[in-house]
Parts: sequence; C-alpha cells; structure tokens
Amino acid sequence: MQAMAAAARTYRHIVARELSTNFRAVASIVEAPFPTELHPKAILVKNKYLGINASDINFTAGIYQPDVWPPFACGFEAVGEVVDVGSGVKDLKAGAAVVTQSYGAFAEYQVVARRHAKSIPRMAREYLPLDLSATTASIALEHVLQPQPGERAVVTAAAGGTGQFAVQLLKHVYGCSVVGTCSSPSKEVFLTDTLKCDGVVNYKAEGRNTAAALLRCYPRGINIAYESVGGDLLNAVIQSLAPRGRIVSLGCVSTYQRGSIEAVCPSRKPLPLQLLAKSASLSTFFLPHFAKYGQLHFDRLCALHEQGIVQVCIDPATFKGLEGVYDAIDWMFEQKNCGKVMVEL
Repeated sequence: MQAMAAAARTYRHIVARELSTNFRAVASIVEAPFPTELHPKAILVKNKYLGINASDINFTAGIYQPDVWPPFACGFEAVGEVVDVGSGVKDLKAGAAVVTQSYGAFAEYQVVARRHAKSIPRMAREYLPLDLSATTASIALEHVLQPQPGERAVVTAAAGGTGQFAVQLLKHVYGCSVVGTCSSPSKEVFLTDTLKCDGVVNYKAEGRNTAAALLRCYPRGINIAYESVGGDLLNAVIQSLAPRGRIVSLGCVSTYQRGSIEAVCPSRKPLPLQLLAKSASLSTFFLPHFAKYGQLHFDRLCALHEQGIVQVCIDPATFKGLEGVYDAIDWMFEQKNCGKVMVEL
C-alpha cells in the first residue's frame, strides 16, 4: 500500500452528488485518496472492465439504499486485478483476477469486501456478464420460476444483459420453448440468429397488439415469463398467460427514467384481479436476497460457457474510461444494445 501511495496518491471514481435518475446530471468523476490501511477482510482491486445496468439510475436515485445520502459512489460490478489484500485474506494475492459485485464499482480502483469478489482464471471481460447478469437469470429461474421441460416461456428484454442468459438457460438447460421480446429490428435479428429464440415479438412495432402477437406464438398461452420491462409489456404478458401461468419480475426498466409508479402495470383492472382470473402468480426477484447461491451458480455458468452451451454476448459498442460510463448508460436506455453493455478502463 505504501508503494502505491508513493506512485499515485489518488484515483478517480464516480459519485452521485444528489438523488436523481438523471445519471449524467448528478454523477461526477472525482479524485479520492487511496486507503492507508485495508480492513483485514478487504481487497484493493484495479478495475479493468465495468458493467452497466438499468438499475444504475435507481441507485443514484437512492432507491436501493434509502438511508444513504449523497455524495456516494456508483456502480455495481467490475472485473479487475487484485493489487493488495487485508491481513485476513489468505486465498487471494496481488495479481489475481477477480469479478466483483460491490457498490462503488465505477472506479479506477476499489476497496471490496473479500466475500463480494469471485476468483476468475484470467483477466477476461466475459466473466463480468457471467456474474451479476447471468447469475440473476440462473438463480431466479431455479429458485423462483422453477421451469419445467416443455413449458412455453417468454423473456422480455431478451437481448439485454440478463435476458440473453434467461433465454439460453430456458432453452438449453430447462428444455422450454422460448419467445423473446425486443424493441428494434436489429434486436429481432439478434434474438433469431444468435440466441435462436423460437419466436420473437417486437413490442415497439406491435404496440397495443403485443398481447395478440404473443398469443400467435403461443395460442394456448404462456406458462412462464421472465419479465423486466414492466408497463404495457407486463400488461401484455399477463393478458397472454395460460391458466396457472407464472411470472417472475426483475424490475420495470420502462419506468426507471421517469419514475412513474402508475406505469408499472397500466390497466383498468387491478393487478390482483388480472392474475386471479387465471389463477396466475407474480413473484419478484432481487439478487442481493439470494447472495448465498451466487458462487454455486457462477461456477455452473462458467462451466456451461466453457462447454459451449451458454454464450456470452457483449454489445459491440465501445466505451472507454470513466467518461464512457455516461455514454454507455445513455446507449442502454436508448435501447440500442444487443447484449451486455460494458466499459473498458
């Protein structure tokens, strides 16, 4: 730590100066001093790749940590190199590659609790989506949605960071038929040619006919849905459910920027009555509540990736440096990405 301090006394990271979903308006790159001493169970990581998530703007709005006030550090996930370890860390050494899930990831360097870091065999960007995005899908499917072979599944935001893994796991691990929804013709091609969806529905093109389009794919209705868009699309999914259909909601990204609660599921009929009419169920999933399953599912996903069963799709758009985080978040909310959005430092 002393050698590092002599070489560079500060590093840069992004902090939210006030609460808002407008990331560009409230988040700033600032200098921070290196710690003079690490907690015994902490590590210092030099980040190489950062992951972008729709929830990044929920975090700057204070939704996930309502008792924390600005300024606070932003970002959830990174891949990097360990440069120092606390006295109580015996299984990692300087030079090791890790993938981390910890608040404050939008940083050149980051202090992370050892329990929030997973060892990876080499510094490679594909390990980042295999952690937060893929484990979200894997854990939510196994522990909440519980798909059965032959069931008819729909994945919304199927071309996104976590949706891509839900599609592949449902098809190749659970033996389901999968229809993916998306918002553009380029994503239709991605879902058809790359992820091999059994059907694709562009809900932007279909508009009010989205439910009918889903039912054209599955005339007998949807058995299970992996849903993260909310709003009109969630409403269309509910309309398209088969009796005793099941939905797991990962969030409602369509509402994040405007923060509209009413838009989560717009319908004249109350949500409980919509579900009751089909004896359907709606569950929710928030990854931190399932953290104990993270390492097991990460190991499984890495094995599936190495076997060629699960591919990691990273959006081809290039974003560099902490300055690139702003453009990357805009890119994702403009619905331009196919795959995981990442920033390279």
